[in-house]
Amino acid sequence: MKRYECRLFPFEREDIVSIQEAKQRVGWNITAFDLPHAWKHAEGENVKIAVLDTGCDLNHPDLKNNLLPGMNFVDSSQKPNDKNGHGSHASGIICAQNNEIGMVGVSPKVKVIPVKVLDDSGAGNLINVAKGIRWAADNGADIISMSLGAPSPVQQVRKAIQYAAKKNIPIFVAAGNAGQTENIFYPARYPETISIGSIDENMKRSDFSNTGPNLDFMAPGGKIFSTVNNNGYAILSGTSMACPFAAGVAALLLSYKRKEGRINDLNNVDSYRSELKKYTTKITGDKFFEGMGIIDPRKVIEWIEGKN
Repeated sequence: MKRYECRLFPFEREDIVSIQEAKQRVGWNITAFDLPHAWKHAEGENVKIAVLDTGCDLNHPDLKNNLLPGMNFVDSSQKPNDKNGHGSHASGIICAQNNEIGMVGVSPKVKVIPVKVLDDSGAGNLINVAKGIRWAADNGADIISMSLGAPSPVQQVRKAIQYAAKKNIPIFVAAGNAGQTENIFYPARYPETISIGSIDENMKRSDFSNTGPNLDFMAPGGKIFSTVNNNGYAILSGTSMACPFAAGVAALLLSYKRKEGRINDLNNVDSYRSELKKYTTKITGDKFFEGMGIIDPRKVIEWIEGKN
């Protein structure tokens, strides 16, 4: 069988901080969109997100209470532990607890299912990615987040994505960090996924962010502070950071709608895309470069508080 390779997109990493040094920081991705206000209405309760990545630091004090049992497709004899840091960073962006240490995630009460499909160098086999998608779809995931990809399509991955779509599970995928202005990478390019590009602190498109006609949304991906392995923290930049932010906002929406009994509002991939489109801010209005706009939780708050 041909081995279809994928790996993490290149990313910047800086300012590693130990748990001993960390008092809770609230990153710009949280404050700029007034997420603490959103948490008055929903914090991701009763929502499960599968993060397909390098695994997760299963004992990180900012994460462990929000982690569910996962799966390791790199080495099935081992738990999905993360020795790279990337998967832990993505998980923290979604679910780091709102406590007195480290940082806080977009949905601080969501549960993450860590699925290790990339090895400790960040490389992997896209066939394992396909297996991971199917496993997550069959094991309780409401949403799947994937900060990985490759320039070429792999049919097994698309079939797995379609399998999840038939189960009404949206898959958020990073657009890629090659700075291309022709198209985004796979599997983000598939129409059955929700593709995410990156913005910086100035609400501008990140220079590294891929763009193209298949891009759906933008989200914060520049200089994002989050958890990493060995109980640490680091600032990373990439569409890999934007993708879990978007998945976390989707979890807030799903959590709120379930509380309100509106269980049919988000019942397939297209409904997530249509719903998120309502809560966007435009940069230039050019869909090729920004998709449908920046996912903006402030507009979710306006909708929730304006409808009553």
